[in-house]
Amino acid sequence: MKLTTNNIIIIFGILALCILAMFPISVLAFQRNNQPPADPQATVQAMVTQTVISMTLNAPTQTPPPPTVTADPATNTPAPTPTSVPPTVVSYCDWAAFVKDVTVEDGTTFAPGEVFVKTWRLKNRGTCGWTTDYMLVFHSGSQMGGTTAVRLPANVPPGQTVDVSVTLTAPSTGGSYVGYWMLRNSSGVVFGTGTRANTPFYVDIKVRQDNLSHGTVSGSLCYPSEFNPPMTLYFGKAGTAETIQFAIAENQLKYNVLLPVGRYYVYAWAPGYNLEGAYTHPNGLMKSIEVKGGQATTEIHLCDWSPDPHARGE
Repeated sequence: MKLTTNNIIIIFGILALCILAMFPISVLAFQRNNQPPADPQATVQAMVTQTVISMTLNAPTQTPPPPTVTADPATNTPAPTPTSVPPTVVSYCDWAAFVKDVTVEDGTTFAPGEVFVKTWRLKNRGTCGWTTDYMLVFHSGSQMGGTTAVRLPANVPPGQTVDVSVTLTAPSTGGSYVGYWMLRNSSGVVFGTGTRANTPFYVDIKVRQDNLSHGTVSGSLCYPSEFNPPMTLYFGKAGTAETIQFAIAENQLKYNVLLPVGRYYVYAWAPGYNLEGAYTHPNGLMKSIEVKGGQATTEIHLCDWSPDPHARGE
């Protein structure tokens, strides 16, 4: 059986108890020899202490357990951040940027055949200057008239702006119309706006559908006296013998009447005074007016009075 430290201690404890039991015999023998008695408890304690020291010195040395190996935590080395490549800066010699519509905002409504001027404000964002040899040119869509090219009004260095204009005519049919325009350099190369300098700018309008059959005509009666006598107002349709008439009351200074669509000559007759007043040219010939459906024709003043009838002009 293998003796352990605990077993040895137990054995020596038993021996110590036996020694204590034998203690009275030793005392008696000591007294017989006339020697002073020893402290029994101190003697036992000394024996036990000496025994334990001897066992400790002679006990086999225990091999300490191998040290626990602690794994170092893995270190995550961040991947290098890729260096971003700056985008390539693209520039063009001839390149425009749209700034604003100076006239005729998108969706503006016009009457059929109405003439208007469209103006764009453009910026030279290219590297080459524009000269007066550069042109504003029609590209596609609705042309709105016969104009196809207009010269730039001035030289435009890079970074500067210019207002370019073109006179256009609204189509004769109601609806929505868009015309696209670009610029053309002195070598005949067309360019525009956008990231590739190839996007046109445009004019966007609406044309009113004039399908109404009547319009209004208004004006003044400039009779040459302190008051206006009763009279009859006439509208003679151009190219025909048709005449439409209205009664004008005494002292009525203005008129406003509704007429069918067409071209008319306008005049008035004061029967009690044998005078005719008419809407005339400076030469005294009557001037015709155009009545359009749904529209008002204003300032048709009858101020040329004469005892003789007025002849019709154009």
